[in-house]
Amino acid sequence: MPEIHALPEEVVRCIAAGEVVERPASVVKELVENAVDAGAKRITLRCSGAGSKLVEVIDNGSGMSPEDIAMAHQNFSTSKITTADDLFRISTYGFRGEALASIAAVSTIEIISSSRSGGEGWAAAVEGMSTVRSSPAPHEKGTTVRVQNLFYNTPARKKFLKSDLSERKKILETFLSFVLVIPEIEFHYLDDGEHVVDLLPAASWRERVAAVLGASTMKHMVAVQSKSGPLRIGGFASLPTYTRSNRANQFVYVNRRFVREKTISHAITDAYRNVIPAKRFPVLVLAVDIPFEEVDVNVHPRKLEVRIKNERYAHEAVRSALKSALSAKSESEMIVSFPGQDFSGEGAGRSASERAKRSVRPQPPTAEDEHARYGDLKVITLKERIKDAYTDYMVRRGQMDFNPQLSLRVEDVTRKEPGEADDWKERFLGEESLFWQFNNAYIFIQVRGGVVIIDQHAAHERVIFDTCKRNLEREVQVSQQILFPIHLELSLGELEIFRSSKDIFAKIGFDLEPFGGKSILVRGYPQGLKNWDEGKLLLQIFDDLLHDKAPGNDHTEKVLASFACRSAVKAGKKLTVDEMRLLADQLFASENPYSCPHGRPTIQRISLEEIERWFQRR
Repeated sequence: MPEIHALPEEVVRCIAAGEVVERPASVVKELVENAVDAGAKRITLRCSGAGSKLVEVIDNGSGMSPEDIAMAHQNFSTSKITTADDLFRISTYGFRGEALASIAAVSTIEIISSSRSGGEGWAAAVEGMSTVRSSPAPHEKGTTVRVQNLFYNTPARKKFLKSDLSERKKILETFLSFVLVIPEIEFHYLDDGEHVVDLLPAASWRERVAAVLGASTMKHMVAVQSKSGPLRIGGFASLPTYTRSNRANQFVYVNRRFVREKTISHAITDAYRNVIPAKRFPVLVLAVDIPFEEVDVNVHPRKLEVRIKNERYAHEAVRSALKSALSAKSESEMIVSFPGQDFSGEGAGRSASERAKRSVRPQPPTAEDEHARYGDLKVITLKERIKDAYTDYMVRRGQMDFNPQLSLRVEDVTRKEPGEADDWKERFLGEESLFWQFNNAYIFIQVRGGVVIIDQHAAHERVIFDTCKRNLEREVQVSQQILFPIHLELSLGELEIFRSSKDIFAKIGFDLEPFGGKSILVRGYPQGLKNWDEGKLLLQIFDDLLHDKAPGNDHTEKVLASFACRSAVKAGKKLTVDEMRLLADQLFASENPYSCPHGRPTIQRISLEEIERWFQRR
C-alpha cells in the first residue's frame, strides 16, 4: 500500500490558513485590505474577545452581487487579477484570492453585501468549505464581513495566541497601519463596544499622522519630500533628538502597502548614522512610491515583504531624502505632498493625480492656542520636550551628566522589616567595610573575603518592583496630589494602554482620568517619587507597554517592571555613602536580590582568592 497520498481538501486549507491567518490581527489586515480595494470611503472595525470571538469589518465600498458572494470564499478566487502578467502590475492590496478561504478554514464567516443602493442585499454564512446559509438580507451598498470563533477547529493554533492585551495591541497596530497612510478614508474601531478610533477624513496627510501619533510627537518631526527618477518619497521623520528604543514606531510603505523591507530599513539606518546614539531609532512615517512593475509583492501570502528590482537605487533615494529633510533649515518651510501611488493614473482608493493635490503645511499650535484650550492646566510644552530629548541624546553620547532627582530615602521607596537585611551585614560586612562608587554606576563594597559589586540602577529596580508588588498585595496605595493637574496628550496606542491599565496605575498611586479625545489628566503620582518628570515618566511607561518591552506574561507585572525601570536611579547619578549603604540594605532585604525584574544581574562577587590568583599570589 503506498505511503504517499493526497491530503484532504480540509487539511490543505488549514495548512494554507496557517500562512495567512496567524492571529486575529491577520484577519483584520485581510478584511480592511478588501474594504480599501472596494473603494470604501468609510471603514468600521468591531472586535470582541481580543478578536478571537469576533472580527467584523463594515465598509461602504462597491459591494458584491449574490454570485460574487458565493465565489468570494472559494480558494484562489479574486476580482483583482486575471492573467499571470497582472502579477507584475499589482495596484491593489489583495490579489492572491486566498484571504477569505483561509479565514473560513479556521472560523465561521458571515458575509452580507449589496452592490446597489436601496437597502437590498444578500447574506451567506460559511463554515469551512461549505455555505450553510444563503438568503436575501437588508444592507446598504457595501459589505459586512463577520468572522467569529477564530481557530475553533484548530485548538493547538489557539494556544499560540498571546494575552488579550497583546492581541488587542497587534490589532490596533495593524488597523493604524492603514489609518496612517489613507487620510481620505473615515475609520472607526470599537473593541468590546468601546470606541478606540474615530477619525473622519483628514484635510491633509499631516493632520491624519498627527491624529494617530499625537500632536506632541509631530512637533519633533520634519517633513520628507523627494522625487528621484521614477521614485517618489514623502512622509515625516523625527529629529535626531527624538528617538525610541526600537523600530516599532517606524511605518514604511511601498505603494501604500505597509511593509517590512530590509533595503529601506537599511537606508533609514544609514540616514541617521552618527546623528543618533546606538540602539536608538527614529519615529518615522515614510511612503515610497515605485512603478508597479519595479516591485514584486508576490513574495509571501501575508504580503508584508516585497522585492524591489533596483534595491541600490531605492536605498540611495530614501537615504538622500531623509538626509535632506534632517538638514533642512526650517520644518515650517517645507510642503509635503502625498506621493502618488499609481504612475499610470489609476490606483487603490485614489488616483495619483488626486493624491498629489493634497499637501501638508506644518502648523504647530501657539502658546496662546494651548492656554485658550486648557486654561490653568499645566501642559508639557514643545520647548520642554525638545530640551529633555536633547538632554537624553547628549547623555547617551557621553557629553553630559545625567542627574535624576530620585531620593533613596527609606520612606520614599520602601520600608524594610526590622532585621531583614541584617543577615548579609553579619555574614559579609566588617567594621571597616568600605563603600565607594565607580563610574557613577556601580557600588563597590569591601566585604569579608572579597568585594561585592552592585549595579545601582538594576538594584534599585528590584527594590521598587518588590515594594510595589508588596503594596499591591496589601492594597496599600499612597498618592501625592498635584496642585495644578497636568494634561498629557497621548497617541491612539498609548490611549489604549491607559484604558487597559488604568486600574493598575491607580493601585501604584497614579491618579489619572480621561480628559476627552486622546488626552488624560494627571492629578496625582506615587508619594515619594522624585523623578516622575511632570508626566514624562508616564509616557515612557506607556511606550514600554505599547511595544512589549517589559518582561513577563502577567500584565500587572509588566506595568510594575516598567515603572520600576523608569523611576529607578540611573547610571550617572552620584550617590553618597549613606545612599549606597541604604540601597544595599534594601536590595538584600528582597526575596530575589540577584536580578532586576528584566532578569539582568544586580550583584557580582569577587573573592579575595580570585584577586590573589590574578596577581599570582596563590
